[in-house]
Amino acid sequence: MRRLYFVTAMFLFTLTTFAQATLTVSYPDFVSWAKQIKVSGYPFVESEQDGSDYSAMFGSGPEKALQLRVYDIARFSEYKSVAKQAAVYSWNGYQTVYYEFSGVTFLSLQLPEVQLAILFGINGKATKAAMEDIAGKSNLRNLKPNNSEAAGAMSSGVKWPDAIPADLRLSNVVSIESLGSDGTYKDVIQVKATMNPALITSVQNILKKYNGELTLTSTVNLDFICAEAESLAQLQQDFKPGVLVTFMYYIK
Repeated sequence: MRRLYFVTAMFLFTLTTFAQATLTVSYPDFVSWAKQIKVSGYPFVESEQDGSDYSAMFGSGPEKALQLRVYDIARFSEYKSVAKQAAVYSWNGYQTVYYEFSGVTFLSLQLPEVQLAILFGINGKATKAAMEDIAGKSNLRNLKPNNSEAAGAMSSGVKWPDAIPADLRLSNVVSIESLGSDGTYKDVIQVKATMNPALITSVQNILKKYNGELTLTSTVNLDFICAEAESLAQLQQDFKPGVLVTFMYYIK
């Protein structure tokens, strides 16, 4: 049975791929994970690697088709290009978006622990509860990175510099840029991360471990600050989910 039960809308959405990021989960592991998903009336049909994305198809015909797609977390906000009205909320600790487009119902989730986003699409109209039920049956926590080194090194397809140790690295990072020396520090590194609960948790962990503040957390080898907020309360109040937040690392 070949692919393309699915309507064009699902694939129009995926044409917005820009960066060819390396995903933290291998394609064989993705296939093994996809095959263990059991949704009544939607048997596994096939899987595909499309550039840097992975996808799997389930169903029994054009009117009974379900697709899921896994891609880099930095592209999570792509839904904004097609969804005029979308419900953005937290479900089971994941930033989640529910919307409809061109006869297909979508549920998109951020998986910060593996730096991935996952998109579920089903032909026709489906309630938010129905889509959440499908996501729940996919056993998201079983989608694991290749190894701990890959999980630590990769963040949205961006490699952390060795100068920043693992316990000082943020979640949901979109970009890391070295600005060079400022005359005082050996290097100034600008990091931009997407606002969501996982980012807040990673910031809290840094501040707690090093007894620091957002205005300055000082360690032996570097100083860490948030360039846009002076406290966690302000960070959570001023930045909505999905908005980029800038942090600075000053390497000594």
